[in-house]
Amino acid sequence: MGMLERIKKKQFDGFKDFVQNLEITGMTTRAHIFTTGVLEDPNYMTWVMKNIRTFEDFMKLPGGEINAVLSSHEQLVGILAKCLHGQPPEAILELESAIPKYLSRLKDEISYLKEVTASEREGAKYFLVKTARKLQSDEQIIGFHWKLPPLEIFQAKVLKDGAHETFYESGTLAAFGEVYRGRKRGTWKHNYETGQMMAEGEYLEGLKTGDWIFYYSNGNIKSQGQYREDNKHGTWKDWDRNGESLESHFTEGVKDG
Repeated sequence: MGMLERIKKKQFDGFKDFVQNLEITGMTTRAHIFTTGVLEDPNYMTWVMKNIRTFEDFMKLPGGEINAVLSSHEQLVGILAKCLHGQPPEAILELESAIPKYLSRLKDEISYLKEVTASEREGAKYFLVKTARKLQSDEQIIGFHWKLPPLEIFQAKVLKDGAHETFYESGTLAAFGEVYRGRKRGTWKHNYETGQMMAEGEYLEGLKTGDWIFYYSNGNIKSQGQYREDNKHGTWKDWDRNGESLESHFTEGVKDG
């Protein structure tokens, strides 16, 4: 059973849980889960990405809602300070009219911080987003409102045998290949919604197998390696977005998604 099949069975509750788990997941892992999900159901993942909220979204909330989040926990001003540490003064001044009650304390908290690592900063951002989501569930703020998909997005997709094409809701070709006995078989190619190729590789009885190549949205190769029964296997090569080779890594039986 695919990653999304399990989630879809819980319909809207599963959808919300999936989105909120992605919001507090590191960017690298999130990107991997996103890619895995698009291979399985591009339209479901399009709706997921419409609902992902970030720290930048938190900062765009109305002042009253930012205040509501900060007042929900005494440590949140300090956590916001970690997020803003090292930012230019303009970033702090933008909050002057939004949170006048907390601005002086926020500046003090930032001045107390000697160093904030990248992981500490990201963790602080995720915590603020998680707190805002909790207040939204409690109907104390409305800025993180849901854009829920239609009910049919949760329905299982039945693949007809023969040449098969899948499209994004926008009309862009998402994937194409062959279906045999209701499962993907042979070479398949998957695209971003822009039309740029995202991945290409082989399926056997619906499972990824053999050589696969993944691409960045700019067309450069992202990673290349082999699958065995939907699991990454052997040595995988990676590149950054500019085409520079990264350190290869060996995997054995790593489940995709």
